[in-house]
Amino acid sequence: MIRICVVSALALMAALPAEAEIFGPGFQPCGEKTSTPDVVECVQAKTSVADQRLNAAYKALLARIEAAQRQPLLAAQRVWVQYRDANCGFYRVQDGSIRQVQAAECIRSMTEDRARELEKAMTFD
Repeated sequence: MIRICVVSALALMAALPAEAEIFGPGFQPCGEKTSTPDVVECVQAKTSVADQRLNAAYKALLARIEAAQRQPLLAAQRVWVQYRDANCGFYRVQDGSIRQVQAAECIRSMTEDRARELEKAMTFD
């Protein structure tokens, strides 16, 4: 049953628009920070805010949906976290300090996109 839910979740995710864009229009630089560790720390702080938004949207959606939808949502969210981490891990394994910034920005961007997606799912439009 879980396997079917995961496969269904993956199929659903494949149909969704891929909006995450590293350093895209939503990117906000971290002020005067210039060292890689400082920029990564700044981006991680922004990711923490996005993660709180994502968790709130997830909990709110979970409270609004029918009982039969809860397990598929849980499965989809677990698979999404695995995908996000694997996708953004791609940047981390390359050489160069900018790769750390790209990996951190990837996590932030994808987390914000997922939060927006779950918020929109609550409107049932």
